[in-house]
Amino acid sequence: MRRAVSGGFSCGATILAIAITTALSASCADSRAVMSLQREQLFSLGYGVLEDQLNLFDLEGDAPPQKTRLAMRDGIFFVSNGNAAKVLTLSSFGDLLAMVYNPERNPPPVALQPVEAGAAAQGRTAKPYPFLSPGEIAVDSKRTIFVEDRVPDGRRSYDDSMKASLEYVVLRFSRDGEYLDYLGQEGVGGTPFPRLSGLYISANDDCVVVSLTGEGWTAFRFDPRGSLLSTISIRRNDLPHPPGETAYIASMDGIVASPDGSGLILKVDYYREIVDEATHTQSGIDFSSSWGWVMDGATGAYVDRFELPSFESIAGNRDGEPVVARAWELAGAAAGSIFLAAADEDGATYYGLFDMRSKTLKRFALQVDPEDLLYTAFSLSPDGILSAILASRYEARFVWWRFDKMLGGLAK
Repeated sequence: MRRAVSGGFSCGATILAIAITTALSASCADSRAVMSLQREQLFSLGYGVLEDQLNLFDLEGDAPPQKTRLAMRDGIFFVSNGNAAKVLTLSSFGDLLAMVYNPERNPPPVALQPVEAGAAAQGRTAKPYPFLSPGEIAVDSKRTIFVEDRVPDGRRSYDDSMKASLEYVVLRFSRDGEYLDYLGQEGVGGTPFPRLSGLYISANDDCVVVSLTGEGWTAFRFDPRGSLLSTISIRRNDLPHPPGETAYIASMDGIVASPDGSGLILKVDYYREIVDEATHTQSGIDFSSSWGWVMDGATGAYVDRFELPSFESIAGNRDGEPVVARAWELAGAAAGSIFLAAADEDGATYYGLFDMRSKTLKRFALQVDPEDLLYTAFSLSPDGILSAILASRYEARFVWWRFDKMLGGLAK
């Protein structure tokens, strides 16, 4: 059952209620203040096999759930539901606008008009495509849909140089759900990728595919025609180090496409070894710092770096306990800001927006109820709207947080 709750981009949309709720200390109130950002619930989808339902948990043989991913562009939601082998297009009111689906794993559509591949699309349509395991999803400015999918067994291979199995491609569909082609390592029709860790569309509609290999990560960049622009490999044992921390342990947190489309942003966390004074042996590691590294998309050279503030528990500070700094998690990049996420000791969710020009961080508290955490999928739009699928026991709730309303003030 679909339930529309609120409107989206209409003039009567709910105005964000933003208020300073707490500060970690009086001496650093400006830099440590936490603002509460209101969550807007848009609509919900039930669980099941119908076209306006999601399959998040039920798989034959109790296999691990496949990916369900979300992309939002211009108020339209695009959902890849791996368990159901389908891709949905929905309005911000929850109206099902279109679907691409595997007929062998879905019943005939009822609310949508079935249209065969290649036929002209009119109205709300459902088009067949033999998905195996749709996963990561992204949408460009023309609403071309990019969807990760797994290739059949006969097309899978192992690459000795990458030390990785090549099993995935990126399918491209028109805004009407018509299959166009697929991207591989060399471009249209190319060799399958290793396992994907990210799929992004840049400001100029380039497609960036980030894959995991046995040696580290490889980023492939394609222009809107599907031609390969660059291939950049990042070795796990050759991560950059900031000055003074060359001996520290470097750990890659994540890689995302830079908001301006010029390259990549890497977030790397650094840890120092703890040596037992009595035995002179390593007894553990301590978090030291996090850094953002901006990489040129054409050459792979690092062109900028900046230290990112650490996350300090608000719950622990409230209880009077010693605050231990730790790393945020990289959540994405949009509109000139790096988005960072953290869950506190009491389960509260916080986001940090690091402005890449002013090098300042603003912290926000987000409402995410524990009952909504059975499954989650987050998506960051180019203009800075954070959307999410939050799965409760009985329904999947589609929500967003309008960070775009806040981004104008971050660079001041």
